[in-house]
Amino acid sequence: MQHILAAVDLSSITPKVAQRARELADLFGSKLSLVHVLEYRPIVYSGSEFSMPLDNSVMEVFEKNAKAALKKLGVELHVPESQQYLEVDAIKQAIVNLAEKLKVDLLVVGSHGRHGAALLLGSTANAILHAAKCDVLAVRV
Repeated sequence: MQHILAAVDLSSITPKVAQRARELADLFGSKLSLVHVLEYRPIVYSGSEFSMPLDNSVMEVFEKNAKAALKKLGVELHVPESQQYLEVDAIKQAIVNLAEKLKVDLLVVGSHGRHGAALLLGSTANAILHAAKCDVLAVRV
């Protein structure tokens, strides 16, 4: 296993997912990269779906905060900035595309372990699992 990509959402589950990825990278002597995706979601109003453009200054704040959090995580995990990626796209597509571009062997993602109806609706981890061309490890959090 040469390269591991950890997809992090920078929430409270991130430390557990990131630490598992670091442990695997250390175990296999693999390169570790991190990715966080900023996704724009349409707003649903009275049954209609429309996209509300965000002010550029608001997006700059989101990007600045995400870059700072990713950089801090990179320092904690000994992942250089050149291996930290901030993508702006649909989450599943951005992660799968980056994994292919970097030719990673393993994607590490967090999973909330939903059951029943929530499982039928799918989740980001499930979507990545089915779309990725490499192995995917879902860390239960």
